[in-house]
Amino acid sequence: MSSSEAGDTPVSYTFVTGDNAHEGRSHAIRAHWRQRRQRMEMQRREREEQEQRPPRAILPGVGSSSDNAGTSQRPPIPESQPHPREVFDEEAANSPDENPVDPPIPPSEIPSGILEGIPEQALSKMNIALGSSRLDPFDRFPVQLTPKHHRLLHHWLSTFAGMMFSMHTSTFNPMRDVWFPLDLSNAASFNAIMAHSAAHLARMQGFPVSNEAVRFKVEAVGIVQSWARDPTLALSDDTIAAILRLLSFERYWGSEVEWRIHHNGLLQIIEARGGITTLQSNWRLEIATFLVTLMTRPSWFDSSNQLREISQQSIATHPVLGHLGNLYKTRCLWLLSFMQDMRTFMGHSPEIYNHGLAHYTFIRDALLVVKSDLYLHDEDIQAEDDITERERIRLACLFYICVMLQGSVSQSDSVNPGPMDFHHSYSITSFDQCLARNYAQWQGSVQNLFQYLFHGAIAAQTPPSKLHYALDLTNILGSMSAEARRGVERCMLQILCQALMEARIILDYDWTPDSLLACVEGH
Repeated sequence: MSSSEAGDTPVSYTFVTGDNAHEGRSHAIRAHWRQRRQRMEMQRREREEQEQRPPRAILPGVGSSSDNAGTSQRPPIPESQPHPREVFDEEAANSPDENPVDPPIPPSEIPSGILEGIPEQALSKMNIALGSSRLDPFDRFPVQLTPKHHRLLHHWLSTFAGMMFSMHTSTFNPMRDVWFPLDLSNAASFNAIMAHSAAHLARMQGFPVSNEAVRFKVEAVGIVQSWARDPTLALSDDTIAAILRLLSFERYWGSEVEWRIHHNGLLQIIEARGGITTLQSNWRLEIATFLVTLMTRPSWFDSSNQLREISQQSIATHPVLGHLGNLYKTRCLWLLSFMQDMRTFMGHSPEIYNHGLAHYTFIRDALLVVKSDLYLHDEDIQAEDDITERERIRLACLFYICVMLQGSVSQSDSVNPGPMDFHHSYSITSFDQCLARNYAQWQGSVQNLFQYLFHGAIAAQTPPSKLHYALDLTNILGSMSAEARRGVERCMLQILCQALMEARIILDYDWTPDSLLACVEGH
């Protein structure tokens, strides 16, 4: 049997009995696929018809009732209309050209009828959308960045990762809040910090000298010299910021002679401006400059520097520290600078260079007393606790030893140091001999060692400036976090024990100046 209607494909029927069930199933499957192919053919014809129709523009409603009524009377777009990308892909595939996809046409060259409605709204404001975004996140730097700049900048940020990317956003940290904004404020400062980064990277890679660092330093110095010849820029904030970074470079990678030249120039600029109070409009520059003016030599281990102002409580009348929070911020800046000084601690001592420290037996034993007490009572240091009396005593002993060892570097400036008088000569040998003469008074106890160093026989032979300076260092570090105190103490003990032990101890890389700078939050 069969039945048909006009325009329809005839439908055939087959009778199935129980004897030919397998044939019936095969017929049913063939009928199913035949009907599916017919539906797909019908859909293809509908798409072809729709492609031949002119496109309808979708216009937004203006707001008037008449326009809305007119819009509502427009016939809806059929659901089967293909996506524009599908139409474009099909046309591109059928194009006879070798490169069927033409470049985009500027909106100004497209006929107005094609850009009516939503397409016109989207394209007309596209330049505003793109103009507000920045494809290169580094395009606000004071110089045009090259791949070399990117590499050194990444290294510099990685070095101070803990301070730059601390999760405690409410906590002040010197790198993120002071130095990094100053480093990006002008081209000279930026080149100086690139020199700093290049020198540090070269040292980590085992190279004693970095030509790349020298080139960046020369570029920074050249910019500062050009500013110095310009009366409008010679005393500017940018000039001071650049000199501060050049001072940092000379402290760690240059010479004390160059450091003194930049330091004297900075003091002259401050005096010509009218004093440190003229920097109050730039609080970052004010506290950074104030801290550098406290230095007379390029190391915080040298007792000739002036730390008394920031080791005590601030006075309301102080021109810098009298402002709310400036004492704390200045101490944080000092902590960062001090941790960097640990890299070069005793590095320029001729006595250490020529003879080493392994044969100074009693200095080594004093350090072992401090180290043993630290490991016995390390669990007493809590993350949020203030400094304990035991910890204060231990830090004071450690800083006393460091100051006396650093004194040998200062003594090397004298051509004829004279006889071994401990009060006037700061040689390591004199220090070790004094410890040996009274060994029984301090051995085995950090409390006894503290009493001997600050109140015993050796204290009477020690210049008062050195005693006070060791206590000032203790007070400032004692005001910092437990994390910072613990890190500095362990780093200093590891540095000193490495130098004083006959056999090199295994280096704990968790307690090196670089690892400390990378993780400590700067407070």
